[in-house]
Amino acid sequence: METNVPEQEFGNGRGLVKKCWDALLENSYLAAVLSAVALGIIAGLILKFYIQISEHDKQYIGFPGEILMQMVQLMTVPLLLTNMITGASGFEAHRVIAGRAAAYFLSTTLMSLTIGIFLVMMFEPGTAPAVEGEDPEDVEPFFNVDSLMDIIRNMAPKCLIQACFRQYETDRLEYAVESDEFNSSLDTNVTEMRLVVKYVDGTNILGLIVWALIFRIIFNRIGKDAKVLVEVFHALNEATKIIVDMILSFLPVGVLFLTISHVIEFNVVETIFEIGKFMALVIIGLIIHSTIVLPLTYFLCTRLNPYDVIKEIFPALKKALFSSSSVKTLPLTTQCCESRLMVDKSVTQYMLPIGTNINMDGTALYEVAAAIFITQINHIHLKIGQLIAITLTSGVCSIGSSGIPATGGMTTMFVLMAVGLPAKEATILVVVEWLLDRCNSVVNVLGNCIGVAIVHQVSKGQLGEMEQGPPTPRVQVIDDEELSLYHVQAEFNPEEHSQDEEDMFNALEYQ
Repeated sequence: METNVPEQEFGNGRGLVKKCWDALLENSYLAAVLSAVALGIIAGLILKFYIQISEHDKQYIGFPGEILMQMVQLMTVPLLLTNMITGASGFEAHRVIAGRAAAYFLSTTLMSLTIGIFLVMMFEPGTAPAVEGEDPEDVEPFFNVDSLMDIIRNMAPKCLIQACFRQYETDRLEYAVESDEFNSSLDTNVTEMRLVVKYVDGTNILGLIVWALIFRIIFNRIGKDAKVLVEVFHALNEATKIIVDMILSFLPVGVLFLTISHVIEFNVVETIFEIGKFMALVIIGLIIHSTIVLPLTYFLCTRLNPYDVIKEIFPALKKALFSSSSVKTLPLTTQCCESRLMVDKSVTQYMLPIGTNINMDGTALYEVAAAIFITQINHIHLKIGQLIAITLTSGVCSIGSSGIPATGGMTTMFVLMAVGLPAKEATILVVVEWLLDRCNSVVNVLGNCIGVAIVHQVSKGQLGEMEQGPPTPRVQVIDDEELSLYHVQAEFNPEEHSQDEEDMFNALEYQ
């Protein structure tokens, strides 16, 4: 017995090592990206403190990362547009159920985006001490009439191709104007404010999103005749994702050099502290959305206890936490909704596949918070137009984000580059995204299940009509005596017989 104990312990240890190795192989890509971040931090610290690095050397070190950013920028617009146009195509259901599902998806996504914006703008986790030489008076105001007019101008671009790389912007320029004062012999200089509307470099994401949505509505109205166009955009979307896959194979190398250049240029301790505050705010936002907003929405719509729903779908939430994927959790989510919540299959088979692809509340909250956090690190003061563009782009990126093979700050790069903001620092989020993404997946699954339960409760009348089918015509029962009398009357009617003879004679006389 004594000799078997060490062998058993050795066997248990070898089994644990095998499980760890299998998990490493299963997540080899994530492990490669995290290893690149760790090596980049170590190499950056060595170069920063022990080797003298010139400005030219810094550019050479960041060159592979620059190539990665250019490739990401190349695929940003095609990926966003094809996701927007093909986001919810191919699904059909009862019109009332589809309308209620769309209203729920849109409202909860907007609420999650609002929570993320409020927390990051209120607490500013990426705001460092003010830069020397920066005058607060020179900072443009967050909102004015000109920025509102720029939003409307960008929503109606002159050319959609031009909108892919240029957008409208209004500048206020001061001109010195000489004027003669009354009863004065001296000329005085007076400054006059003039508005200049011009094109600037940067993707007009507002116009592209608006017109992609318009095209989607038009395709739905056309119906079968637009099937070919929808299939074309589906093919473009799949081709774009394949190209993104190819670009992501270069991601570990690009992240390595981007991390090195970031460590050389910035204070590592200060950056770590800022990332910690960002993580705390995102987790707080997810908790608010999952424990207050979604349950309150369920209670207001159904007047039932929302925590009974959460208790029944807890196995799906646990799997989403460990698997970090709402797609992998979909079979268990469907089983929990149908077997434990007793939701009608017509609702689950329609809403859950769509919700898994387009209703990503946790992902949307994370994306908009991460994008604003990166702008704060870069000391960029957002205007109302830029904030709206970031919000819309984050929402679009959350649509179909399960189909975007992006990890870490990759999707945040898409958001920032689509709006025309610097995105190099988004790579630092790779370190924390693997943890936050698990929390995002739990909120995504919870949001889908709450939506299924709400639509099932408020649509019970429509579901009963769908199960019963169209009404059958009423059949009147006639006994044998009435049936024989009916046949006799049908066989001979003197008035009809005389009318037929009269018609026949009139026809002969006409001939």
